Amino acid sequence: MRARLVHGVGRMPSLVAMGLVVLLGGYLLGTLRIPGPAHAAPSGELYVYLANVTQVPFWIDQKHALEDAGKYLGVQTEFTGPTTADPQAEAAALDQIIARHPAGIMVFPPDSKTLIAGINRAVDSGIPVITMIGDVPDSKRFTHIGIDNYKAGEEGAKVLAAAIGGKGKVVIGTFQAAGVLDRMRGYKDYLTKHYPGIQVVGIVDDHADPSYAPQAYAAAISAHPDLAGIGGTDGDSGAGAARAVIEAKKKGKIKIVAMDRNEDMLNYIQDGTITASIAQKSYMETWLAVNLLYWLHHNVGPARMLPDWKAAHVDPLPLDIDTGIMVINRSNVQQFRHAK
Repeated sequence: MRARLVHGVGRMPSLVAMGLVVLLGGYLLGTLRIPGPAHAAPSGELYVYLANVTQVPFWIDQKHALEDAGKYLGVQTEFTGPTTADPQAEAAALDQIIARHPAGIMVFPPDSKTLIAGINRAVDSGIPVITMIGDVPDSKRFTHIGIDNYKAGEEGAKVLAAAIGGKGKVVIGTFQAAGVLDRMRGYKDYLTKHYPGIQVVGIVDDHADPSYAPQAYAAAISAHPDLAGIGGTDGDSGAGAARAVIEAKKKGKIKIVAMDRNEDMLNYIQDGTITASIAQKSYMETWLAVNLLYWLHHNVGPARMLPDWKAAHVDPLPLDIDTGIMVINRSNVQQFRHAK
């Protein structure tokens, strides 16, 4: 049974989410009396984003959103976490953050289990937690913001299948994080169900490591000389696969569908090495999370649905917020460039 403030009784996630969209629209248009941008210097109020594999370029949008939201609300924001996929290091980092007692925490979990105890400790101590991208559904987290990872994998599979003409051998790139593994399963299940002519001949764990990924995909290409396609499910699989394909002199022969909008990967979409990428709305997800935590801390917005939501033991936020995906291809890739 889920250890949550609310156990699903009377919850209507889709309607609540719809109401949240209306609320956000009114907020942005200035028609609702919710504390708007603070023009004074940032206060000591702190909101922390805890992630892992933090050395990779994927996190640029989250960092930009944290900075912008902090300036807009007049609060402090911080991005932190282990540089590698180290669940225990992330759990220890969460404990250190809780000891500082920030106003709110955003967490990209390494899996669905490791951070349950830490998230529950944070919430029990009065710190609301939002899970980002991946979820920890059996914890007391307030909401999850991100894409439906399984469906994102299905969307990538559709694009890859079309690129290789519905037949041939493919490998899928991933690493050991819950949401990313869900995308991998979405890829596999969709191809198995809809394309009997496509054979998934391998799963490549690229460790979400830009320095390691090219050799991981090079090994897959060497093992399958007739490889037709590569489907990537993490931000570093695209560029890693592209470099391996170019090195093997198989650009155009092996089709690649990547994940996310890492700047070092966009050139490969521009030159045709990568067919497309399935991208998350990372900036919007982070901006939204900071604002939701801010509203809870100041008892405004969704927190005003009851006189005292804490006394009622109610979570005023939607259970999940599905932010959807964007498809990047050669026709629109310039719009996804990050400002220098």
